[in-house]
Amino acid sequence: MTENRGGSRRTWVSSTVAVTTGFSAILAMASTADAATQSAATAANTCPYTYFCAYPEPNFGGTPIAVTDCIEKYIPWTSLGSWINHQTPGTRAQFRSSDHVTRWTDDGAYDSDASADWSWVYWVKPC
Repeated sequence: MTENRGGSRRTWVSSTVAVTTGFSAILAMASTADAATQSAATAANTCPYTYFCAYPEPNFGGTPIAVTDCIEKYIPWTSLGSWINHQTPGTRAQFRSSDHVTRWTDDGAYDSDASADWSWVYWVKPC
């Protein structure tokens, strides 16, 4: 007697495609995370130690504004950018609105954001 395996073969092919697709998605996510880690490491090399650097583009792209003094610095960008706090450990950068009020403070050096929304930030005080 001959068995009909058509249905089971279809199920096996569908399962294999689903597993392969899921595995590809996991690899893509891991690759994206690796790229973000690598761009943060590259930014750390371009932003000197004891500085706070604000970048006009995501992933630490463009020419940064680099601040080392504890002064309020104007941020001219209004779109997505990035920043890195490469100051002495624990130094917290303050992100301020147009009225010079601190609206958010980072977690303290070393810290960074590869995709920061500059639309509400007018000033940064790195300490």
